Amino acid sequence: MSLKSVPKSIIVIAIVCLAVWQAAGTPNHMNLYAADARSKPELRTNCAICHSPAGRATDPNFLSEFGRAFKASGNRILPELRDRFPSLFLPKDAPVTGIPDETIKVATEQVVVNVTVRNGKGQYVTGLGQGDFKLLEDGHEQQIQEFLGEDAPMAVAVLLDASGSALEKDMDRARKAVVDLAYRLRPNDVLAIYTFGEGGVQQVRDFSSTVGDIKPLLRTVRGKGDSPLYDAIIQVSEELRDRPERRRAIILLTDGADSESKATQREAERKTFQAGISIYSIDLINTQKDARSIPARQGAAQILKELAEETGGRYITTEGGSWWMTSRGKLKRIFSDLIDELHKQYTIAYEPGNQRKAGRWRTIRVTMADAEFDARTRLGYREGNQ
Repeated sequence: MSLKSVPKSIIVIAIVCLAVWQAAGTPNHMNLYAADARSKPELRTNCAICHSPAGRATDPNFLSEFGRAFKASGNRILPELRDRFPSLFLPKDAPVTGIPDETIKVATEQVVVNVTVRNGKGQYVTGLGQGDFKLLEDGHEQQIQEFLGEDAPMAVAVLLDASGSALEKDMDRARKAVVDLAYRLRPNDVLAIYTFGEGGVQQVRDFSSTVGDIKPLLRTVRGKGDSPLYDAIIQVSEELRDRPERRRAIILLTDGADSESKATQREAERKTFQAGISIYSIDLINTQKDARSIPARQGAAQILKELAEETGGRYITTEGGSWWMTSRGKLKRIFSDLIDELHKQYTIAYEPGNQRKAGRWRTIRVTMADAEFDARTRLGYREGNQ
């Protein structure tokens, strides 16, 4: 059969398919390199760093050493590529210019997660090293760039519900519990106290390692007004993000009922991700028998659980313990265990190596070299929220 007998439409389709195949098989290296925040500005239009300008893709030496490494990494610019080719990339501490802000955020910002490790008996495991951990994002192992052991200092923000929904007896328990918590901190830890209620979010005490001023300051806190819970989480997260301590946590004492925030729950969760924060939600209200039959209270409890689980923290109630134990005794025991957990956590930072896609949910999972150990960390984050 001659070429003339083949319909022109089939020939056109074949040419188009060949062009599409070539385009798909030869990724645009320069666009990805130029969009990388650490690429050198003077090289962002120099295609010679990737391939031979005068050559063809079928030539044996068409790709440069960088181009071959880029292809081998799945057409992604991974951290190890930047380290391997220092002549093509800026140092980590160099200022970034010529890249849109959103691109810089995606390309340069690390993901920081806190990890709690327990053994088969439920005991916290200490003394581990970076090699004992494997971190996966969407099932792909990530390169750990920073690892902090359990001795790292931490910044803790207590967020106290001072709205009208908080009963005075619960406020009194909370005040005493915060004092108990402060005495459990190490000398290099810092603690700040915030309230949310009438008048919005208030900082009662700035971050400090001192303890003596806490009790008189808390005496002034009274329950009144609405409950801007999400706004409070956002403000505290932003201020924690500026702290030099890499390990950060919010201890939230509330009934979980938001009634005034301008922000949404998702926006609050996004801010905790940006700051690398774990939330420990302590529900003072929902353990009461009369509260369990109220749908609004159950909905509030669910929110507290989601905030905690999303960030790798815990949802805690004052249930359990001996019948003779006072409510303050239960809270003191809870806070003692909570601070013990925070002091025995590990903090891991990594720069995502997966291809980015705005709006996509990224799942984070940490596995241990020892199969008997169980690791808990934040569930993940939504791409584009850095």
